[in-house]
Formats: sequence, C-alpha cells, structure tokens
Amino acid sequence: MREKPLHEKIGDLTSVLMALTYIGGGVFLILSSLSFRLLPVGSVPRYAFAGTLILYGAYRGYRVWRRRNQEEL
Repeated sequence: MREKPLHEKIGDLTSVLMALTYIGGGVFLILSSLSFRLLPVGSVPRYAFAGTLILYGAYRGYRVWRRRNQEEL
C-alpha cells in the first residue's frame, strides 16, 4: 500500500476539521443562549439551521470516512 501524498493528507484533515466545525456550530446554536439578534433563542429557524449544520457535518464526515475506506482496499 502506498503512502498518500501530503496534499491528499492535508485535504483529508481539512475535510475532517470542517465536518467537526459544522457539527460543533450546530450543537452550539442549540445549547447557547447567545443570539446576537440574528436567530433568537427558541425560534424555529434557529433550531432548523442548527439541525442542518449537524446533518451536513455528519454527511461530510461520512464522505471522508467512506473515501478513506475505499482507498484502503
């Protein structure tokens, strides 16, 4: 099995970090009481946006995991 080039490793690391950032942002919106007058606490759009961030982060993480497993074969 060949070792991945540096640019592919950096791309994978960036993808994982972005997936964690999206998931963390969604969890932060749900648990935080800070609203900055953009998305008031307890509003449906706030929780919908948070859920979308969490789902998108999970999808990005799944894509990285799937690509990594396919390359190992």
